[in-house]
Amino acid sequence: MNEPLIDRPARERFRTEWDGNFAVSANAGSGKTTAISERLAAIALAPDGADRLRKTAVVTYTKKAAAQIGQRARQVLLRRVSESGTRELAPLDRLERAFFGTIHSFCLKLAQTYGQTVGINLNPTVITENDEALWEEFLEQDPMQFDALAAAELTAFLRHVALEEIFPLARELDAATAAALRRRRPAGPLPAPAVAAGEELLALVAKGAGAKNILLSQARARAWQEGWARGAGFLPLYEPAGSAQAVVAGAREWMAPLTRWLAAAAAALAGELAERYRAWRFARGVQTYPDQIDAAMAVLGDEALLNRIRAEGWRIILDEAQDTDPQQFAVLIELARPPGAKRGTWPAAGGPGPRPGHFCMVGDGQQAIYSSRADIGNFSQHADAFRRGDGGELLEFQVTFRAPHALIAVLNSTLPAAFGPDRPHNFGLPPAEGAAPPPFLQVPYVPLEPGPENVAGDVRRLALAVPAPPPEGVGAWLENEARQVAAWLHLHGPAGVGARSWGEIAVLAPRNEWLLVAHKAFERAGLEVALQTRRTRGGDNPAYAWLTGLLAVVADPEDMFEWAGVLREIFAVSDGLIAAELRAHGRLAWEEPGVHPEPLRGALAAVRPFVLRANDPGETLDAFARELADTCALADKTWRLDPSGGMAAELARLLAEAAELGLAGGSPRAWLDELRRGSDDGRPTGKPSAGAINLLTSHSAKGLEWPVVIVLGLWRGIGQAPDRGLKLVRDAAAGPRVFFDAASLPADTREARDRERVRELTRLLYVTLTRARRVLVVPWADGFGGRQREKPSFAELWAADLPALPGLDGLPPMEVVGAAEEVEAVSPATGPEATAEAMPPLPARLLPHQLAHHRDLARMARHESAVDAPLPARNSDEAIDYGLWWHETMEFLPWGGDDAAVVAHGKKALAAAEAPGFRPRGELEWARLRASDAWAELRAPRWTRLAELGIFAPLHAGAWIDGVVDLVLHDAAAKELWIIDWKTNRRHADEGDDALLVRLVEEYTPQLVAYARCAAEFFPGAAVKAFVFSSAAGKWREVLAACRTCG
Repeated sequence: MNEPLIDRPARERFRTEWDGNFAVSANAGSGKTTAISERLAAIALAPDGADRLRKTAVVTYTKKAAAQIGQRARQVLLRRVSESGTRELAPLDRLERAFFGTIHSFCLKLAQTYGQTVGINLNPTVITENDEALWEEFLEQDPMQFDALAAAELTAFLRHVALEEIFPLARELDAATAAALRRRRPAGPLPAPAVAAGEELLALVAKGAGAKNILLSQARARAWQEGWARGAGFLPLYEPAGSAQAVVAGAREWMAPLTRWLAAAAAALAGELAERYRAWRFARGVQTYPDQIDAAMAVLGDEALLNRIRAEGWRIILDEAQDTDPQQFAVLIELARPPGAKRGTWPAAGGPGPRPGHFCMVGDGQQAIYSSRADIGNFSQHADAFRRGDGGELLEFQVTFRAPHALIAVLNSTLPAAFGPDRPHNFGLPPAEGAAPPPFLQVPYVPLEPGPENVAGDVRRLALAVPAPPPEGVGAWLENEARQVAAWLHLHGPAGVGARSWGEIAVLAPRNEWLLVAHKAFERAGLEVALQTRRTRGGDNPAYAWLTGLLAVVADPEDMFEWAGVLREIFAVSDGLIAAELRAHGRLAWEEPGVHPEPLRGALAAVRPFVLRANDPGETLDAFARELADTCALADKTWRLDPSGGMAAELARLLAEAAELGLAGGSPRAWLDELRRGSDDGRPTGKPSAGAINLLTSHSAKGLEWPVVIVLGLWRGIGQAPDRGLKLVRDAAAGPRVFFDAASLPADTREARDRERVRELTRLLYVTLTRARRVLVVPWADGFGGRQREKPSFAELWAADLPALPGLDGLPPMEVVGAAEEVEAVSPATGPEATAEAMPPLPARLLPHQLAHHRDLARMARHESAVDAPLPARNSDEAIDYGLWWHETMEFLPWGGDDAAVVAHGKKALAAAEAPGFRPRGELEWARLRASDAWAELRAPRWTRLAELGIFAPLHAGAWIDGVVDLVLHDAAAKELWIIDWKTNRRHADEGDDALLVRLVEEYTPQLVAYARCAAEFFPGAAVKAFVFSSAAGKWREVLAACRTCG
């Protein structure tokens, strides 16, 4: 048990060698999150940790993953500090300087911090969900007039293609692709169809089973020719009847000249429309996630600005690198390269790579399953560069702390072939006839090694019976398999597969539709299931709809339509009674409920106090929301409708959002506006519970684990969704190109795309098979499923001898699982959510800018790094760049040093202000600080000082504040604690010093009061004061509320 891990040297190097660049290939369950956390904790413990971490960015693809890394890093660091026997908290402060967030939020940070001079939106509203409503609004107001084509060309295009056909393509184009496509106008006028091919089609002999379709196709062809000859009227491209190869091929060849021209025309139109959509979003201060990447690329496109950012020394740690697309990779790589390096020259063009210690990426090519958003070839290109020592080194984490020994043995003996050179689809196409051999494009399989606490485990076959007569169609076969699996589970219980409860079991399949079949079969067998893959409209959740309706009648009590819904859905008042009372009185007398009979009277009386309180300026939204929910018994209703707790969790989430909005000054009306805006956003359905079997797609299961995993539909071929519409193909050499439809793609392109699809399915198989912590169950029988039209199936890709696996009968007694420290993911069914019913809702995380009446942009850009919520779309009276410079100057100022040290520090800081262009302002405000009344007091020897003090502490029962205090002064003898908040806001027009200070105090009092409350808990008995110091005025002012609150 104490033997060192086989990959321990690699792990130790990643943890301790901070001046090296590493690409870490981390197997499934290898503890990559812990490894990143260990590296960060080790840096935080180092004397120079603050300097390293303040320009360290830890980026990943999802908010949840970023938060997990940040939390794990804090846990590891606290453990290391505790082990050292000290109570030194400085390492925690250092860690808080690092950025933890998504690639999109990091790009937004770059744009906001450095983009003032390149004409991009610094304070956008970010569309975090589907932008369908935004797109529809744009289409409604756009004139749909185009310059990319001449008038005659546009008329020719619209004769054969509806303009709506370009919309899906235009909506998805990034800036660079849109510009490239717009430049590619079609060559010459619209050509005629291929005459010879049309004649061959009409000359085909109608015979055999397809004779009827051939004759029908020829009749359609003649009608199409007549329409073409008329030269007017809408004429869609010709489509044959049936699927006879000769007819389909003939029709494709006949239309080929048109489809080529129309595809080029569509590309130019889509590019122009995409550019207009982007300009329209910019004018409205709105950004999508791709816009954030484009904004960062615009910043890096300014050579002087790029080199300035590089000189600041950003250190990048990229998690889930295999899911990062080429543009995102480019942003992160270019930041880490040395100043002066030409953009885009590494790794492909031999330019200098990232500076030592400035770039690490962690990922697993075997788990690259999102080709729609990522590029496995780009990931492999960077990993190969590290493998050959170009830019860094490649490390492999082979040890998995998840998979049981039995499963590791099976996978290591079977999967190398699936990832190996004996499978033709693992190669690309030959570059040219007689040229070099085709490239090997599959990622290599890295053998798994068990961790010290992995259980022996099992891989078992659940024997299926082949039904007679055989079902008709793959859907019926799948339904039969699901019924057999459900019956077996119902008969034997969770212990039959080695689980303690139903919630320890996950059933995985590659497609959502397959799980819907399993869901029905399991429920018919009396099994409780949690389908966790579908997303529903937020407003369709009862808790969401209840609160929205209640707030609607509170805000407008004369809205009888909303009252009817509230009374019916929440208070169970019958439609008949509501209609009768409306006829009798003309309205519902909410202000005099007694005129109505029960139960209408009681319902109106319950809501009436909230109508009267809605506009009360002394009302806190937190208390208002919770009392409203309690009065209307919403929590009880959620549990009655959903015993699994999923609906109760949604109610708790909404109430926490209300508390957060209230602290920022939000009212019930403001909350109603938020709910209405978010009603169309999607949210996942289903919630893990100890009593329900988990149903997930293989994609959704990535990053998760369960004690027992059952893989459904191994025998079934995995097809593709219908592939209609224009097709964009990105070619590294020729650039982006649009084809009219999938059939118009060149044969080699179709073959290459299909091979990559099969390679990705192989990687999806790997993800599916590596989720089990104790037992993997494989339902199987030779011949089950019959002949498959779609290819391939998981079983074909795996090619394991499944009949040779031992059957489920005789499964050994369940082993007790040790909780390995390194285990990366926690099963939803066995983690904290399993006891959600017994736990109160988690407190909300509040950030300083959410408390202030005015957003502190410098603080948000510098410290609130894991937040993906955008800054408000409004003008700012402060420059983010200058605010960052001032805060860093104050952070490292030697307050207790002699005058010479202070002067030297000032010179160094002002020199750094030269390049960004604000040295004159810096000199003026630095002089004002040193001449101010505050200066002598701040440097007084009585104080113990802490600059940039991280605080993560309870503010009240429903929320914790997570922020950084600019400067804390503590006099233990006098029992005084002072909090200083630096503000670099500019003056408004004609605003004097006093007016400026009054405004700053009013805007930031809630933030400082919160800090004071938390600080008072750490320094019991100390008199707490809080001050705002204005760099523009060179003066400070006390926030008296802080003293009254905490005194």
